[in-house]
Amino acid sequence: MKHECEEALERAYLYLDGEVLSEDERVEIRIHLEDCGPCYQRVGLEREITTVVARLRGSHECPQPLKARITTLIQRF
Repeated sequence: MKHECEEALERAYLYLDGEVLSEDERVEIRIHLEDCGPCYQRVGLEREITTVVARLRGSHECPQPLKARITTLIQRF
């Protein structure tokens, strides 16, 4: 993975986790994601996972096979 991708993804994950980023940082992330398909896909997957986890938090116990599958999918990217 390119260094610029690592930096953009790190900041994008901070943003997804609710951290406050400056307008300049958000613009840089958006520009990188518009230009880099793999990073765009990875952030999209992370966003979907975050949304599902937030919605289901505390309502059901996640089965171990599902946890393992999710971990495998995330590590592929």
